[in-house]
Amino acid sequence: MDFFKKHIIQIYRATLFLVLIVLFSRHFIDFNKKFIDILWTIMFCLIGILHLTMAWAFDKPALKLTFLSCGVYVFIMNFLHDFEIKSIIGIICIVTPLIIAGFLPKKEENEDSLI
Repeated sequence: MDFFKKHIIQIYRATLFLVLIVLFSRHFIDFNKKFIDILWTIMFCLIGILHLTMAWAFDKPALKLTFLSCGVYVFIMNFLHDFEIKSIIGIICIVTPLIIAGFLPKKEENEDSLI
């Protein structure tokens, strides 16, 4: 369990990287449609988990609620039946936290930490 706690970010990044590599390689290798659908589901679940974990990093309730609601929707949208605006809401929920994170001020490093 200690190994998992120390390396959770690396495991997450490696998993997402592998999923993206396989999704990109589908242009060259003919994978089964069910396999590709499972990969898309895994990718969107990983994005949803990322937004959910980012929600705990903020102190402001509005930011927490935004990241939490977007993460929950992106996670469960794969398991919902198709409806007219499902994709539009999904795109908004994927992009909104990224835009918000881009506008947040970055924490400045102390001069002591550079030594």
